[in-house]
Amino acid sequence: MTNGEINRLGKRIVKSNGGLSSDDLVTLQDFRTTFSKPLTDTFSKVVEIKNKVRQSSIVAFRLKRISTIANKMVRNPDMNLSRMGDIAGIRMIFDNDKDVYDALELIQNEFEQSGKINDYIKKPKKIGYQSIHIYVKDKVFGKRIEIQIRTTTHHNWSTLVEISDLLCDTRLKELGYDSNPDFAEFHALMSSDKELTDEEADLVYNILDKYNFITDLSKLFRKNITEVRKQWASLRKNSKYFLIEASKDQTPSLKAFVSYNDAEKAYFETYKKNQQTEIVLTAISKPSFQQICIAYANYILSYHTFIRDVEPIIKNLVIRALEEKNIKKFKRIFETYEDLQANLILDVFFEVAELAGADLKGGKLILHSKRAITKSKLKLIQKHLDSQLSKRSELHKEFIEEIELYIPNGFFRRKRCKSFLREHHKRIEKIIKDQNVFIEAGVN
Repeated sequence: MTNGEINRLGKRIVKSNGGLSSDDLVTLQDFRTTFSKPLTDTFSKVVEIKNKVRQSSIVAFRLKRISTIANKMVRNPDMNLSRMGDIAGIRMIFDNDKDVYDALELIQNEFEQSGKINDYIKKPKKIGYQSIHIYVKDKVFGKRIEIQIRTTTHHNWSTLVEISDLLCDTRLKELGYDSNPDFAEFHALMSSDKELTDEEADLVYNILDKYNFITDLSKLFRKNITEVRKQWASLRKNSKYFLIEASKDQTPSLKAFVSYNDAEKAYFETYKKNQQTEIVLTAISKPSFQQICIAYANYILSYHTFIRDVEPIIKNLVIRALEEKNIKKFKRIFETYEDLQANLILDVFFEVAELAGADLKGGKLILHSKRAITKSKLKLIQKHLDSQLSKRSELHKEFIEEIELYIPNGFFRRKRCKSFLREHHKRIEKIIKDQNVFIEAGVN
């Protein structure tokens, strides 16, 4: 394909507002796949660089999704499609910033650079995004490849934006901060280590409340990881290419391939059948279920670190409402705290899911053993559960004792607060029960 043909395709995409005829869909797929060999060759070199920095780190690659290419052309109608620089992308995920910058230096030594480096770690985007983007040319075809280098913390935040878009029908990742300023500011605040002002904390709470964010996020992750774990167990272990199809209302479907060409063909056929779902094809150098979870973290983490990060914000808001003697506000925010506690308790059980297994039966999520567990193994699992639940209980107890110090004077105010707090265990139990989680185990 000539650049002229590619650019004319781009103009047709803009003119049809992102719509694609059958012929244009095939043409765009042909254009995408011209990056396949350059991408796989570059990926192999990047894996070698990753191993020099830290072998346990994750490297994955992808070709930009067809729908994302079309949407980007519509947003940038004057851009030539042949000049779109991020059709092919590689992502490296490390534990810390030092490893990120060590990898960057090695990449600069290995490849010809194309364009400037965007360091969003030193200068994060307005929405809170942090990562390094460097563009390189592959050594044979001269194709431009984008390499993103980030830490696991940065990656977890980025996946929160992606899952938010899926849950709440927003397009923050694609359209940026101005597409939904309040929701974008919420994510920016959650990416920051700074102490929040009262107004910022209020904004965080209002978003959590408006979107029922904590429960919906937790339920989606727990449902998804249970099903995908079962799918992973049945996949060929020598596969390196993985296709995941996900939507807000359906459990993700995970497929694995030994051949990249087979994986790309499956992607295209899946896209043609259902253009409304999220379809992501990626490659992982040394696949494991843990690495699959991180690579597809916006779909199948067992829980998101956000759930725990938001806890101190909610606690401070509860205390502030009592200081303001606003009992109605206190009760409303404390119910969000109860929602958080219920999900954190459930997360404790899911921490042992890798040991004990998990399944869905009749719409109910059941943690159980895939095979009978020895008494000694069951004892270790129980000990871990008891320890984690005890820690959670102690933190909760300390918070309730702190609340007691801030309950306002006055007979009726104190009575309303005390009466409300006496029922909090029942409310937490109901939240857990409503999520249909049960525990069972076979014992040898």
